[in-house]
Amino acid sequence: MAIRTTVVGSYPKPPDEGQTFTVRKTLHAIERGDATGDDLKRARDKLAARHIAEQEEAGIDLVTDGLARWDDILTPFARTIRGFEIGGLLRWFDNNVYYRRPICIGDLEWGGPSSVEDLRYAKSVTSKPVKAVLPGPVTFARLSVDEHYGDHDRFVEAIARVVAQEAFELEAAGADVIQIDEPALLDAPEDLQLAKEAIGTITSELKSTTTLLCTYFGDAKRLGRELFDLPVDGFGFDLISGPENANLIADAPSSKIVQAGVIDARNTKLEDATSVAATLEQLAQKIGEDALWASPSAGLEFLPREKARAKLHLLAEAARKVGA
Repeated sequence: MAIRTTVVGSYPKPPDEGQTFTVRKTLHAIERGDATGDDLKRARDKLAARHIAEQEEAGIDLVTDGLARWDDILTPFARTIRGFEIGGLLRWFDNNVYYRRPICIGDLEWGGPSSVEDLRYAKSVTSKPVKAVLPGPVTFARLSVDEHYGDHDRFVEAIARVVAQEAFELEAAGADVIQIDEPALLDAPEDLQLAKEAIGTITSELKSTTTLLCTYFGDAKRLGRELFDLPVDGFGFDLISGPENANLIADAPSSKIVQAGVIDARNTKLEDATSVAATLEQLAQKIGEDALWASPSAGLEFLPREKARAKLHLLAEAARKVGA
C-alpha cells in the first residue's frame, strides 16, 4: 500500500495571477446591492469545487474543500454557537493572516451545524474521501476571550461539548476523516490532560469516522509521548517548523496514523521530490508505510495558488516514489 497523501485543510482562495477572483467580486457586488446571498453561495460552491479539482489533479488521496467558505477556522463555528459574539481581528499565530477573536458572553450551546453543508457539497463533487476540519477545544479557548465562565478548564469543556455535536453531525453526513486542529496545544503542555478529556468528549460518540489530532507551527517535544494517549486514531505533525517531531513520530504506537507535514506550507520555494521521498522513506521505516500519511506542514492558504498547486503535485510525486 502506497503512502496516503492529504492536505491539512485550507487552500488559497485567490486564483492564479490575472484571473478573476469571483468570490471577492461578488462580495463587492453585494455591498453595492448588485448581488445576493445566493450569488455568493454559487461563487463559493464553485471555488470549493475548484479547490477539490486541483487536489485531485495533483494526485491527493484525501481531500478537503480548502475551507473555501471560511475566513478563518474559528469564526464559522463561533457564529453558530450560542454564547459567542465575534470580536476584532488578531494575527493567526505568526502569519500574515488574521482571524476574528470569539468572545464568550454566556453559556455555550450548539446552535446548529457550521460545516455540515460544506461537507455534503464537497462529497457531491468528488469520488475521493473527504476530510472535515474542526477547531480543537484548547486552541478555540486560548484564541478566544472568556467573559462568562471565569475558569479555563470549564471553558474548554464547554467548547468541547458543542464541537462534539458538530463532529457527530459530520459523521452522520459521511465525513471519512475528521481532523481536530490543536496548534495552540504546542505552547500549552499544561493543558495536555485537559485536552485528553476534551478530545475524548468529541470522539467518544463517533463510531466509524477516522479522527486525527493535528498540530502545526512548531514541534511537540514538550508534550512528549503522553500526546499519544489522546483518544484519536492518528496525529498530524509539522516537520518543517518542528523538525524534532521526527523523533516523536518514532515513538508513535503502531496502532496510530501519523500525518507527516513534509512540504513547507509557508514558503514559496519548491522542494526537491527526491529529498521529500527520502524523508518519507525514513519515516515509513520507523512506523510502517500503511500508517504514514504525507501532507503539507500546515494549511496552504499562505501561498499563491500556483505555488500551492505545484507543492501538491510534488507531494504526490514524492509519495509515489516511496510506494514504488
